[in-house]
Amino acid sequence: MELIILGSSAAIPVQERNLPATALKYKNELIIFDCGEDIQRGLINAGLKFNKPLKILISHFHGDHIIGLPGLLFRFGLIDRTAPLFVFGPPNLFLYLFLHRKILGLKAPYPLKIFEIHHNQNKLIEFEGLDSDQALSESSLKNNIIYEDDRYYLKYTLVDHSVLTYGYAFIEKPRKGKFNPDRARELGIPESRIWTKLHEGQIIEFQGKKIDPLKEGIVGPKRQGRKITYSGDTAPCNDLVKLGENSDILIHEATFSQNLTDIAIEKKHSTSIDAAIIAKKMNAKQLILTHISSRYQEDATQLLKEAKEIFPNSILAKDLLRIEIK
Repeated sequence: MELIILGSSAAIPVQERNLPATALKYKNELIIFDCGEDIQRGLINAGLKFNKPLKILISHFHGDHIIGLPGLLFRFGLIDRTAPLFVFGPPNLFLYLFLHRKILGLKAPYPLKIFEIHHNQNKLIEFEGLDSDQALSESSLKNNIIYEDDRYYLKYTLVDHSVLTYGYAFIEKPRKGKFNPDRARELGIPESRIWTKLHEGQIIEFQGKKIDPLKEGIVGPKRQGRKITYSGDTAPCNDLVKLGENSDILIHEATFSQNLTDIAIEKKHSTSIDAAIIAKKMNAKQLILTHISSRYQEDATQLLKEAKEIFPNSILAKDLLRIEIK
């Protein structure tokens, strides 16, 4: 599991920073938070493949967070993509892409589903492809979960910005305990499909006696899943604290330094100190400061220094920064 910063600038790209996009590599798929301009080049530079199962989470409809999405979908149509693509975001996400279909000829000859999160109506509206403007289905949201499978789920929360904006969390379900092959051999259990059952925690019958893999020390206790929280653009927000409680990593916007607090409040953004306080409140293990204003393109170390005084395990995002999440 690896986190890769594809773009870390706010509003406009600068020499060293593209617009917001963060990729999470998880097993055989990618999850991307926001889709700023030139995300295609970011994926290329990061060595990420264009034909992997992919989920894209759009936080809001300011251009720096979504303008890269149509171009990416155009590219997928040119490479004979076959892997499924799910795109999640606020209401009118489908309309935004459907207009590109009607005006610019955007086609999606690959498995595509678009999910609009209607917070006020507590529902998720699903569209399939771009050929019809009729919704495929509607479902009620439970506990703000927008996607779930047997490995992880994705949750959102409303945050505090100048337009409707969502923050997101990737939450991995508890993982299997570590398997001890030597202990299995000690008990005379040969390497076979039985090992798979034991690793899954199943109590089996072997040579006339029941074997409990946990009690016998063949499998360790289940391991806590990993959690990544992404703020989108926001002023300090208690709902985000709740969403990100005990996160392994919080990726939080830090558009301004402390001396520009008044501008941050006016524009409903956060300072580096705001981000650090949020990380501390949610008991996060690590904070990544991103969405850096272009005014700091020469030197953003001031932002990091301010955050570290409150939350020492803070790092400053830079494009193509990679973090392995063990």
